[in-house]
Amino acid sequence: MADLGRHFCTCGDTRCPCNPNNPANLARGGFGCDACIRKNLALGEVPTCMFKNLGDTGGWDDWSVEGFARFVRLHPRSDEVRRDTAARAKAFDEAHKA
Repeated sequence: MADLGRHFCTCGDTRCPCNPNNPANLARGGFGCDACIRKNLALGEVPTCMFKNLGDTGGWDDWSVEGFARFVRLHPRSDEVRRDTAARAKAFDEAHKA
């Protein structure tokens, strides 16, 4: 996939001050997962990308740790998806061994 000047971030809120694709951040750099995780830990929240990895977040508005626990319960992964994820993680680890 071409970069097109954008950074990897599954969060669609480009107004967020931590989103690396926020136009105000593009020129400054240093934004992204680190800043997002620091913000979420301080607020007792879980980054949006974790929710999106499990399912559709449309209409969801509770980004707290407790909200994430409810979201996980409402969006369980099948055994097949769990096996596939584990296999992809193992392949990634093998490809990136130093």
